[in-house]
Amino acid sequence: MRSLRRVATAVTKPQAVEPLSRVIDYPLLISWGYDPVTGIFAPDPDHPLLGYQVCRVGGCGREAWHPEGLCSGCRGRLAAAGGDVELFSARGVARKNRSRDRRCLVCRVPGFERPVGTNDLCLACDGLRRRRGQSVAAYVTGDGGFGPAAPRPGLGVCSVVACGRLAAHPETGLCGAHDGAWRKSGRPDLSVFVLTAPPCQPDRAGRVVLAGLPEPVVAEVLYAIQASVAEGRRVMIKDVRGAAGLLRRSGVRSIAALDTAGRRDPVRWFLRFAADRAALALADPETEAVKDVWDLRVFGAVGRLSFVGSTTNHGTASRPITQPWLKHAAQVWAAEALTGLTSGPVRAVIGAVGLLSEHLGRRADAGADPAALRHRDIAAFLARLTHLQQTGVLSAEMRARSINGVDRFLRDCREMGLTNPGGALAALGDDVVIRRVERPRTRRSDDEIGRALPEVVMRQLLSPENLELLRSMFGSTVTAAVELGAGVGRRTAELCTLAFSCLDFDEYVDSDGRRRASPVLVHDMPKVGKVGCRLPVHDREAGIIRAQQARVRAAFPDTPAEELTLFPRPLKNPDGTQPLSTAHLQRAVRAWALALPSLDGPENDTAGRPVPFPRERLFPYAFRHTFAQRHADAGTPVDTLKELLGHDTVRTTLGYYRVTAKRTRAAQDRLGPLQIDAAGRRVRPGLAALPDTEATREQIGQVAVPFGICTEPTNVTAGGHSCPFRHRCTGCTYFRTDPSYTPELHAYLARLLTDRERLATAIPALADWARADAAPSDEEIDAVRRLLRANDEVLTALDEDDRAAVDEAITAIRTQRATLDITFPTELRGLTGPQPAAFFPTIERRAATGGSGRG
Repeated sequence: MRSLRRVATAVTKPQAVEPLSRVIDYPLLISWGYDPVTGIFAPDPDHPLLGYQVCRVGGCGREAWHPEGLCSGCRGRLAAAGGDVELFSARGVARKNRSRDRRCLVCRVPGFERPVGTNDLCLACDGLRRRRGQSVAAYVTGDGGFGPAAPRPGLGVCSVVACGRLAAHPETGLCGAHDGAWRKSGRPDLSVFVLTAPPCQPDRAGRVVLAGLPEPVVAEVLYAIQASVAEGRRVMIKDVRGAAGLLRRSGVRSIAALDTAGRRDPVRWFLRFAADRAALALADPETEAVKDVWDLRVFGAVGRLSFVGSTTNHGTASRPITQPWLKHAAQVWAAEALTGLTSGPVRAVIGAVGLLSEHLGRRADAGADPAALRHRDIAAFLARLTHLQQTGVLSAEMRARSINGVDRFLRDCREMGLTNPGGALAALGDDVVIRRVERPRTRRSDDEIGRALPEVVMRQLLSPENLELLRSMFGSTVTAAVELGAGVGRRTAELCTLAFSCLDFDEYVDSDGRRRASPVLVHDMPKVGKVGCRLPVHDREAGIIRAQQARVRAAFPDTPAEELTLFPRPLKNPDGTQPLSTAHLQRAVRAWALALPSLDGPENDTAGRPVPFPRERLFPYAFRHTFAQRHADAGTPVDTLKELLGHDTVRTTLGYYRVTAKRTRAAQDRLGPLQIDAAGRRVRPGLAALPDTEATREQIGQVAVPFGICTEPTNVTAGGHSCPFRHRCTGCTYFRTDPSYTPELHAYLARLLTDRERLATAIPALADWARADAAPSDEEIDAVRRLLRANDEVLTALDEDDRAAVDEAITAIRTQRATLDITFPTELRGLTGPQPAAFFPTIERRAATGGSGRG
């Protein structure tokens, strides 16, 4: 019998199930409640993901899954007891002699554990007590005739492979239930009985019996529990118990072999999850790369990649790659591309290759021989894409993407060496390429609508009623993320991953000498490799962050603040350390946009009614574009906005300073009649718009200067580099300005006044004539003040509607002008003063032109 017990014990221990056992953390599972000796998994009821509610009825101890906090048995007895839950719970349940659940009062220490037989003692202890004639208490603690009872060595687990309970009978090595079943069945061959006997009824009080299941199945169930907790998924112990029972009845040796097609319940979901995670743990890129459909999680990406055609959730179908040589090349390319690209671009290229494969399948040989292909096949492919676009099968954008995808695929394959001898495309001709002239040219129209949202749309989105709609649909966390994103303009990933302690303050001393603190948003920009960026924010954004911090702290009071995230995801996140996913925020904003009762755009139709704003233009990243465009419209310098947005180059930031041709012309028509000359007189009074030819002539007949424009012919021809009057603009008849230059004129006036005061105090350093020449004259200061007054008078004379139109035109013009920091002539950047004298004009001219100075 002892040999049978050793066999049974060895079977229930975690064996080396290769290769899944290498990824199972047995010590971690044991800490969660798994007993490798008995094969029982009994988690702590208080575990955040594995725990369960215990029945509130006193003395019950079973799992409670009903709203009343009762187990199924107590809930069934509640009606017979009168239906009062509080009274029924306080009364408790009658104690049952569940010997399999309890240990002997004496033999209960580790290594000496025996189950209760009768009178709270094991069979051996109770027999000795009866022979002595002692009571239970006297036997346990001792009396005048006998000392305290000593525990007896344990009998191990039941010899039945599928049992896992403690053995109760030393003669048979069986638990009480199996010993009774063995005797009742006529005492058959014990060696056969322990291998074929069914398990006892599993204990339903918060445990799962895995003993008796095939070793691979046990490993898959344990790994599923481990993976669930690692991913933050809730695991119901009753579902695991139901899965174990189904697996035991089916007799399969792998969960993947179990047919669960007829089930739609949590047990089926757990089994599918277990099979999926086990297959994922055993997969590797090399084995996955030869399949027709890839699980991109093996490559660290998301979703699936099909080389035999598929249909997406949006109903769009990708073509299968039918030529073996082309499919093999596509698989090799995709495997390498996934090391540096996300799944989206890779899937797009494979879809384009599917279009190429479909076209090659129209050849007589179905494209089976790559050596027979020539450039004419590529030309025919491009022609077919054009035909598909004209017939409406492909959009112009999809056609361009398909051409670029095939072009990238062919070029990358050649760079990877696949066209070399022995490569997948070794037989492919050198002329099977998309030539430069055949590549689509994407031109951006001057009047193309940007992705920034108009101010009137932003006001509607952030209105209390629409934010309340968003809160009712997706909760306070998503609502706070949308509100904050609209104000700070961070990338979607940067916004979602903000730390709990992202709000900080910069202290400063104001003009009154008081110490103040202004809020800043501390965040990282992984895309550009920046850490600890500090973005100044307004009190509104600081209030949003504080309110969200309070909600997060209330939801996760036990998690340290340094581990919390500001926007925790709603599911699979028991401790609040997992941030909201960008996909979840995008789906929420998209659904919210569609659910808005109304959304008016900035334009009106012919009847004067607002035109509905396109809701497909509402997505989280649009808030970043709106933030950037708002700063660009306000005239924020391009280098400052570049740092605020975290752009690598100024070229990217300059995209927000574009003003469409339509807006530029409208601004020109509005501000042209408001131009004044150096004397403060209106140059072109009236509000009539210029004809197109006159507007063009006006534009080419002027050049930009610091506070307006110059119409002096020589200077215009030289692009502003040849002013014959040393840039004395405010006293020149060729000078023009308008109200859009008011900030520059104010700044110039402040500089003139400052320079005059500074030079007036430089008495020892300068002679009188030098000080008089360097100091700004009173006439120049008066001229600047006259221009400022004239601009104010021009605006004051306008009515309310015209003033609003002029303000919009000033915004458009100043947005376009904000790029002057990098496009304006070097000597004219900032506010210019008198041009320095040239002592050797011939030598300087020769150096500037690179010539000899002759002629």
